[in-house]
Amino acid sequence: MNLIKAIGWLSLSTSGCTVVVVKGFSISSPSSPTATTATSRALKYLPRNNRISNRDLAISSALASTASPSSSIIGTPSTSFDDGTSPFEITTPIYYVNDKPHIGHAYTSTACDVIARFMRLSGREVFFLSGTDEHGQKVEQSAASRGLEPQDFVDEISKSFRDLLDIMNISNDEFIRTTSDKHKESVQHLWKVLLEKGYIYKGTYSGWYSIRDECFYNESELVDGKAPTGAEVEWVAKEESYFFKLSEFEQPLLDMYEQYPEMIAPKSRKNEVVSFVKGGLRDLSVSRTSFKWGVPVPGDEEHVMYVWIDALANYVSALGYPDESPEGNYSKFWPASVHVVGKDILRFHAIYWPAFLMAAGLPLPKRVFAHGWWTKDGEKISKSLGNVIDPVDLVNKYGVDPTRFFLMSEVPFGNDGDYSDTAMIYKCNANLANELGNLAHRVCTLVHKNCNEAVPIPGSFTAEDEAMLTNVRGVRETAATHIANQAIHQYSNTMIALVKDANKYIDVAAPWALKKTDPERMATVLYVLMETLRYTGILYQPLIPDSANKILDQLTVPQEERTFAHLDSCPLKPGTPMDVPKIILSRFEVPEEVEKMQPTTKKKLGQTAPIEIDIARLDIRVGVITKVWEHEEADTLFCEEIDVGEESGPRQIASGLRDNYKVEDLEGQRVLVLTNLKSRKLVGFPSRGMVLCASNGDKTEFVVPPADAAVGERIFVDGFDGEAATENQVGKKKMLDKIFPDLKTDADGVATFKGIPLMTSAGECKAQSGLSNADVA
Repeated sequence: MNLIKAIGWLSLSTSGCTVVVVKGFSISSPSSPTATTATSRALKYLPRNNRISNRDLAISSALASTASPSSSIIGTPSTSFDDGTSPFEITTPIYYVNDKPHIGHAYTSTACDVIARFMRLSGREVFFLSGTDEHGQKVEQSAASRGLEPQDFVDEISKSFRDLLDIMNISNDEFIRTTSDKHKESVQHLWKVLLEKGYIYKGTYSGWYSIRDECFYNESELVDGKAPTGAEVEWVAKEESYFFKLSEFEQPLLDMYEQYPEMIAPKSRKNEVVSFVKGGLRDLSVSRTSFKWGVPVPGDEEHVMYVWIDALANYVSALGYPDESPEGNYSKFWPASVHVVGKDILRFHAIYWPAFLMAAGLPLPKRVFAHGWWTKDGEKISKSLGNVIDPVDLVNKYGVDPTRFFLMSEVPFGNDGDYSDTAMIYKCNANLANELGNLAHRVCTLVHKNCNEAVPIPGSFTAEDEAMLTNVRGVRETAATHIANQAIHQYSNTMIALVKDANKYIDVAAPWALKKTDPERMATVLYVLMETLRYTGILYQPLIPDSANKILDQLTVPQEERTFAHLDSCPLKPGTPMDVPKIILSRFEVPEEVEKMQPTTKKKLGQTAPIEIDIARLDIRVGVITKVWEHEEADTLFCEEIDVGEESGPRQIASGLRDNYKVEDLEGQRVLVLTNLKSRKLVGFPSRGMVLCASNGDKTEFVVPPADAAVGERIFVDGFDGEAATENQVGKKKMLDKIFPDLKTDADGVATFKGIPLMTSAGECKAQSGLSNADVA
């Protein structure tokens, strides 16, 4: 980035994006060296005392016109298996249509989607393939059990997988079905090539076969009479079959693993594959005659192809194989950059598939990455246990982006992972709602209220500002290195760390306290924060695309300036009008059963003890009373419904305020609500929370947020950070007894904790009529 000393700031138009010259630096367009000044557009955002002279305008114009363009292909760091700039094909396995989708399918698809989106934003051409595997004995049997023809059965189930991709916001470029004519023609061509080259012959087969796995197993592989996966096996006695000469590829495969050590990942999975191949390979049965639902063998339609030669060929059939014309997708995208698969099907992708391709004389995929399995609450997922996780249910309960975020960030990609609602809630509340969502809302609200509802005009940067901006500018390269190696969890952790750094910066800089004392410094801090959020939003798009783009919308980032090519070249334009900010990422309510967890379980979830007891442990939210009535059996109580921004709707809360307010005074009243309290009954009325009030013994009144504070926003106090305690912790540790004595209003009626104001992004919280030197509880 070019650092250019300038007197003020100026917006300049180029063919690609806007150049902004801010006091101390300017950033030029990535797309064209030719620039023309858009004087009227630039000047209309300038305050009169900040107008730029003709001389400065000419200098800025010259600087913009001499800026050199950079390529829109940012690319990713090169690895031993990928050059970082070439067209990129990424694939999920094609999913078997014997049943509806589960969490494993959502996991694989989301992982591929994150990588594909990242590559596209890096300027690379991407072909992202998913689909369904629709042939085989198991499908034929499942269809018959429901009284359906196989094609009708697979049409129904395949649609459920396509629907899941839409629900999970998956951006695949094609969805291949093995029952399509396009695929059948392609796989039959591959069969003919293998036959012509002498790698397929006819014989008879006897051995153990698993219908569920669609796989043959050696006697030595069986465990307690079952397949290694736990599936039942049956003995197939002397069935006529075509065979592929897999035994001839034992040494070529071992040579390939040695020559390309990173072709199979993670390394532990590669070691398993190498060990299996060293144990000796037998020729592979590649056709069946005992069922008919499959691709017919060319020239011998009594046989249908064994499901794996049929299924694996989807990776080239979707690209148009055998069409190898230069303008076609096969020539552009093959060999695949990475096949992402579950560890249970790695053998087929790391042994059978490369052997088929070697035999046909076709290029080999650059990388096969095998991820782990999910358990639930520490137990294996199975229908018999009744703990199958439906990803559609997760999305309905938590939303798309939180589900994507949790799956990608909870465990290292490649390892096994354990799902629990508790872990989902804690992680999303901490990293999305409390850290990212709260930061974005605080910053945008402060800007909207204090900077004329527009992107602020910054002054000179301090060393702290430069450190924050330097940090954020380095994040793309770090994230790209992780994505290039399929380390999705490390990419996620990089983004989480960036947001934590931004929260530390805002807490130290405290822009809310600068409006009266140093408004220029306030504007500078807020501009740095908005730029940090711009980088954050653009870089978070692969993982949480909808939420990231909503943040970018609030920041006024144009749709056409959201790729990685625009990170360093298209900063926010000071003076751009902003809409009223809205809360984008909300907290999830912690269910009652989570409160009853054993301490050891909480520790695993990051709820370590002991914790420091201060105002940060209380989850105080901006609320609005939507309904109120007098308790029929208690003369002092109001019964209220209060909206605190929760998806479950308003809370019911009882308040002993009938001596201080009338019913007609309360509806629509904004209040502060302490939300992490256990529900209790007050004269039979279930109350879930507490409304904060100021009281001096003679008078009691609400502590209220600023009029434009957003419903649901969490109250913060400068210098006190951390996760809110659970409802159970608040009660057991008697936190209110330890915190409330330090909650008071000051001489101006501002609510404080240890003399520091209770804040929203819109400003300080105060006693309703300014009641001073009062207790708050």
